[in-house]
Amino acid sequence: MEQGHPIPRQITTFEFKLIGFLTLRQFIYLVIFIPAGYLTFVIFPIPLLNILFGILIAAIGPALAFVPINDRPLEIWIKNLIKRLTSPTQYFYKKQNPPLYFLQDLVFVSDPHKVFTHIESQKMLNQYLSQKIKSQTSSSIQTKQRINQLLASPPSLLSVKKEKPKTEAFSSKPITPSLSKKPFLTGVVKNRKMIPLSGILIYIKDQNGKVLRLLKTNPYGVFATFNPLKEGEYIFELKDPQGSYFFDTMRLKIGGETQKPLEFFSKELL
Repeated sequence: MEQGHPIPRQITTFEFKLIGFLTLRQFIYLVIFIPAGYLTFVIFPIPLLNILFGILIAAIGPALAFVPINDRPLEIWIKNLIKRLTSPTQYFYKKQNPPLYFLQDLVFVSDPHKVFTHIESQKMLNQYLSQKIKSQTSSSIQTKQRINQLLASPPSLLSVKKEKPKTEAFSSKPITPSLSKKPFLTGVVKNRKMIPLSGILIYIKDQNGKVLRLLKTNPYGVFATFNPLKEGEYIFELKDPQGSYFFDTMRLKIGGETQKPLEFFSKELL
């Protein structure tokens, strides 16, 4: 039969055996109660009662030393019994108790007018704070909407106008507005569900790993650059700052004036 796990035991109350097989506590109980029982037998004048009382008093020592109940010594049961008998069983509430020491300096207002004034001032303060918070949130929402509108605008609307010299302001020729500059390279970043991804960083590197362009997608997943690149092969490395999407590093050839829009897809599972 295989041996099971050992049963944990209480080792904090372990007592060493100092006198033979007896611990110091057991030896003290025996030394005190056995002579006390003998003295009771000798001193008590009534013949039969002296034997009975002597045996009872002498038996208290071995009982306290060698008789545990539910793995607890008899002395602990006696202590708990005395504590239970002497402790109160009912508790009464006294309304006129003096206040605690840390509440003695407090002043409690009993005037109802002052109480109502305090409540009204608290309500007015809460209304003011709520209106202030609403105004701050509305202003922040408006600024966020303006930023999103600027980021969502297509690159073709971001025109670069060339200012003419001040000397031409007095010429007779009319000033014609400059045409918008087209982006050199555009593209879009999507996930596998064809949803555009915003805030994706696009690193365009050369063959040596040097970063030539650093682009970022707008809320529609579109990125663009106006600065042209030389014809050749470049490394495209895409990163998500939040770490939700992952992309492969690709080598693409760029060249010519009419560059087709690029499309990149993430690698997450469907």
